[in-house]
Amino acid sequence: MNYTVDNKEVYENFDWSNLKHKDLADKIIKVFDIIPDDVNTIADIGCGNGVITNALNKEYDVTAVDRSAKALEFVNAKKVLASADSIPLPSYQFDMVFSSELLEHLDDKTLAGTVEEIKRLSKKYVLITVPNDENPDKLQIKCKKCGYKYNRPNHLRSFNMDNISEIFSEYKVLKSFTFGKKVRYYNPLLLNIKTSVTPSSAWVPYFWIGKSNRKTICPSCEYEFTNNYKFNIISSFIDTINAVISPKKPYWLFVLMVKR
Repeated sequence: MNYTVDNKEVYENFDWSNLKHKDLADKIIKVFDIIPDDVNTIADIGCGNGVITNALNKEYDVTAVDRSAKALEFVNAKKVLASADSIPLPSYQFDMVFSSELLEHLDDKTLAGTVEEIKRLSKKYVLITVPNDENPDKLQIKCKKCGYKYNRPNHLRSFNMDNISEIFSEYKVLKSFTFGKKVRYYNPLLLNIKTSVTPSSAWVPYFWIGKSNRKTICPSCEYEFTNNYKFNIISSFIDTINAVISPKKPYWLFVLMVKR
């Protein structure tokens, strides 16, 4: 599935208070571990509610950038309300530009502009974290109103070392590693069969997304609904086959790069 809709209103209506330091504590430790010793100033692009930003701001001079005014209310660092592809800050101002779980949310045009802005702002380093070679169709749901199909966390694309290296070709990779809870990959062929022959209510089981976290907003028509799961024997059978043939892998990919 080719996802294309990135709707700002989805993030303005997101409950940012639910994401807390304890949810990302292990990841934050890894972020601190990988930052080079000569870094003092950091731009955090697409900072969200600042869970990582606020931790970094205790040790570094951090400027946070996000397009969601609601998310920035939780940020304790210097902050700029702006889209990641058009940031009103001077070039080469930061020792390191950091972006965590942003790039996978962007449409093609915004991604291209964001990558250029990251390069423009960085004096030396870029640190990127993204989901590790995920299949966004795994968490595909269907809007009950307009029928638009989209990834539940609003991921539009997948990243791995090959395409990160390609879009940051002017940079040399200093360190890269995968980290986090292991998540099972979903075979694309099996997933295509599953979403073609079973109802959308059977696509995302409760053990993937819990009952308390099923509210969603369609990025196409902005209809808010609860995506409840309903057991389907065919869907469950295909999930079982996938569990046998598909490996689990750490959820995040970390890539630290330096300007050539």
